[in-house]
Amino acid sequence: MQASRLVCKAIRHVEWETYEIPETPGPHEILIKAACSLISAGTEIAVYSGSHIGYTLPDAPFPKLPCPMGYALAGTIHAVGREVTEWAVGDRVLAHAPHSDWALCDVRTTLARRLPSGVSMAAGALARLAGISMMGIRQARIALGETVVVFGLGLIGQFAAQLSRLSGGRPVIGVDLIPRRVQIAAASGIHAIDANEVPVRDFVKEVTNGRMAEVVIEATGNPQVIPMALDLAAEGGRVVLLGSPRGKVEIDPYSTIHRRGVTLIGAHDRLSEHPETLQDPWTRERNLDLVLDLLADGSLKADELISHRIRPEEIQETYEALIERPADFLGVLIEW
Repeated sequence: MQASRLVCKAIRHVEWETYEIPETPGPHEILIKAACSLISAGTEIAVYSGSHIGYTLPDAPFPKLPCPMGYALAGTIHAVGREVTEWAVGDRVLAHAPHSDWALCDVRTTLARRLPSGVSMAAGALARLAGISMMGIRQARIALGETVVVFGLGLIGQFAAQLSRLSGGRPVIGVDLIPRRVQIAAASGIHAIDANEVPVRDFVKEVTNGRMAEVVIEATGNPQVIPMALDLAAEGGRVVLLGSPRGKVEIDPYSTIHRRGVTLIGAHDRLSEHPETLQDPWTRERNLDLVLDLLADGSLKADELISHRIRPEEIQETYEALIERPADFLGVLIEW
């Protein structure tokens, strides 16, 4: 049968590509009928706009044009292969799959998790981003009562702030320049501030009685924020780079890191792609299962983070709007 998938053919040009997909999956495959998929405003827009750092790195494996777009799809299983035992027709699933009306996934190699009862398809698609945020929380090793500052309240930052609070961060301070994002974070219990109106360093210093923050999470992907993040860290604090930096920045490593004993930590999602061990049992799968459980019991909020639901034919104009007017958007779902 025929299916449609989104492919970036050139910088600032995407197309829905028609391709053949078998109605009968292979032995280890599942066939998913998509309900919705989430646009990753960081990675996808960087690939689409040509700003992804991989374009400038020699021998970088990603991105390569033409490039399939998207990696967070929620839907219902339509058919299963003869060797598949853990899935059944009718199961609701979140899969690491591109934007498409159908997805054919090999269960041995594709990240796919069952959606719990009570978790909507939309929230399930957003859970993929929350799983990425969880990587930053794991790397931060937040202890009960530590002050956490999160720079950037896009989807990754919103989830990182909520998960920091669930991990025992008190207070969790969210920082952004977009008032609507600040309001949404505040509604979930975050001490959210608008950096246009509040001097961030003075605020953190006052709230912590001069100690500053034990943990600072950089979730904007803007390298110019990294020196500010380092400046807010307490002596012996940790600064986690959760957003993928798109460029270079100059820092004073002696004053900001070395002399003050600050630890700078990279938290790319790929770090969770490992087998479960006694030293680190938190695989990508376990992190994602936990996120889905937190969504199911209401501890983690996702519905408030959806700003737009679009039709597939609106994708090109939506990508352009995300470049030109990023402040107007938060979570954007393509609905099938």
